[in-house]
Amino acid sequence: MSEIITIVAVLRAAPGAAEQVAAILAEAVEPSRAEAGCRGYVLHHDRSDASRFVFVEQWAGMEAIEAHRQAPHYQAMGKALAGLIAEREVMLLDAKA
Repeated sequence: MSEIITIVAVLRAAPGAAEQVAAILAEAVEPSRAEAGCRGYVLHHDRSDASRFVFVEQWAGMEAIEAHRQAPHYQAMGKALAGLIAEREVMLLDAKA
């Protein structure tokens, strides 16, 4: 039985940085989807708040998440976002039904 973990990450761009943040986040999508443990990786942009972005991700387990966090594209995304994110909330979720 696989241990699929869903991550919901909510990021709010700093004032005036939404377009730059959108471009940086979009660059991480395809390489993340190509990772062995990735079961789903979708970037969303909030229609009611142009500064809010939401990743909904599914991973094969904690090992896959840790590998993702060490991946060069993830590390590059983090560096590129430095100073551009006003708020960040990350939830690791287990399905119950």
